[in-house]
Amino acid sequence: MATSRHLVLTLLLGTACATSRHAGTRAADGLALVAGDGTATTIHDRCQGRDATVLVFWSASCPCVRRYQQRIDALLDDYPAARVCVLGVSSNAGDQLTDVLRVADQRGVRIPILRDEGGRVADALGVRSTPTVVVLDAAGEVRYLGWIDNERLPGEPGREAWLERALHGVLERRDAFAHRSPTYGCAITRSLLGSQSSPCCSIH
Repeated sequence: MATSRHLVLTLLLGTACATSRHAGTRAADGLALVAGDGTATTIHDRCQGRDATVLVFWSASCPCVRRYQQRIDALLDDYPAARVCVLGVSSNAGDQLTDVLRVADQRGVRIPILRDEGGRVADALGVRSTPTVVVLDAAGEVRYLGWIDNERLPGEPGREAWLERALHGVLERRDAFAHRSPTYGCAITRSLLGSQSSPCCSIH
């Protein structure tokens, strides 16, 4: 089902590239999106023509995700939609898409939330916590994987704007930015038998 705010999608790893993917190379090519009505698409189709795609790994239960909501939603205002595509990804085992979307609606989340069944996309990209972000360039190459910043508010002294720096690097077609930053946050649960998401950790 879909709401006016969120396109209900399920994010699955396509099998076409499963045997040919190399780490950091055209990582988005085989990611298939399946809508609630069964309509299939891909990240390429959804974000084609954009210079950058931002995947934000999202969890309703992670306090770090909640603290970063305003900064993530601000991407929609700070970067033109014609150039930057921003998608949320829910990968925790056992999360129900309806519950995820309900919480997102309650919080007024503006980005679309996608469901990663089995955590296969998180595994493929090496993402282990929320709210880790992955930046893909127009060719689907992974250009950045890490945290949004060093947990300081915008405008606050000492803030390291890792995600923005990476996005600027992609949009300006240069490599003078960090390809990876430290990652913190809540662990993505891989199994219902495993432990629950860990408490949010941060740096100051």
